Amino acid sequence: MTKQKAYVFWILWFVFLQSAFLFHFLMGGGFPEGENIEKPMAVWPWAACLIPILIATSVRWLVIPKLRHQQQLVAMIIGLALSEQPIFFSLFLIGSDYPQYQITILMLSVVSLIQFAPSYATPGYNVDESNSAG
Repeated sequence: MTKQKAYVFWILWFVFLQSAFLFHFLMGGGFPEGENIEKPMAVWPWAACLIPILIATSVRWLVIPKLRHQQQLVAMIIGLALSEQPIFFSLFLIGSDYPQYQITILMLSVVSLIQFAPSYATPGYNVDESNSAG
């Protein structure tokens, strides 16, 4: 892969990563503050937030390594979108009643976005265990 193509991967990844925080500030009015309400949150919002992150993680570690460069870009964008989806769920479905849960979901989404850092698309970066052994 050429450096120009790698730049595309890195720029897209950086934009997705920064937009996670931007969404919270523009749509959510900043980072949530305060305590959760006393009533426990239902299980389905947690599932709606965690399932896309699990799918994104499987895309990153099981699918992307098997693809060629152009296909990796498409899979990376799909994985990044899946990683950001829980942020929208936390802003619109969970709402301001559970600010601590919103922060937790934001942190999980950011970690999921970070795992997509396109080192796999960088020229000269190759993780080959047979070369590292000796």
